[in-house]
Amino acid sequence: MIRCSDESLYCGITNNLKNRLEAHNSGKGAKYTRFRRPVELVAASSEMTKSDALKLEYRVKQLPVNKKNLELTKEENKMTKKLKKDLQAVNMELNALAKKTESLLKAVDKLDKPKAVKKPKTKAVKAKAPKKAAVKKSAPVTTADTVLAIINRSKKGVNSETLIKETDYNQKKISNLVYKLKKQGKIKSPEKGIYVKA
Repeated sequence: MIRCSDESLYCGITNNLKNRLEAHNSGKGAKYTRFRRPVELVAASSEMTKSDALKLEYRVKQLPVNKKNLELTKEENKMTKKLKKDLQAVNMELNALAKKTESLLKAVDKLDKPKAVKKPKTKAVKAKAPKKAAVKKSAPVTTADTVLAIINRSKKGVNSETLIKETDYNQKKISNLVYKLKKQGKIKSPEKGIYVKA
């Protein structure tokens, strides 16, 4: 069903909707739409046989104009309500993700801030300052270390999907890390797609 430029409705059947709309808009379509261009699609169904479509077209053409518009408005309202409901659900999910991201950022910020080291109180009398103990700096945790830690925790083995879920890395990154760890001899694969500690 299409709506013409004069707001009238035209109903027809076709097996190629895109070409049919182009034909109507170029003036090569039905005689009715030739002088009522441009036209726009307002309803379509691809789940009918040709016979069903012809019967529906006949019934629609028998309806008075105001009933056609009323039915069409009802369908548009249903679609609008469904779209609004879907958008609200997406909005709620986005808000939840935003809150989760915010809390993760705060947690990362806490990890990044170095803890203040208290200076020992010095005595008024000058004495030899005690030698400071050498503080070993721990190496930063790499992405490979993260994946290796997950694999080491598992007794039965871990698959790529689990690694993706636990690390939020993409498939390509996981594949590269697993390949690197296998090369280093830190993990092995007893069967395809399952990784265990070497």
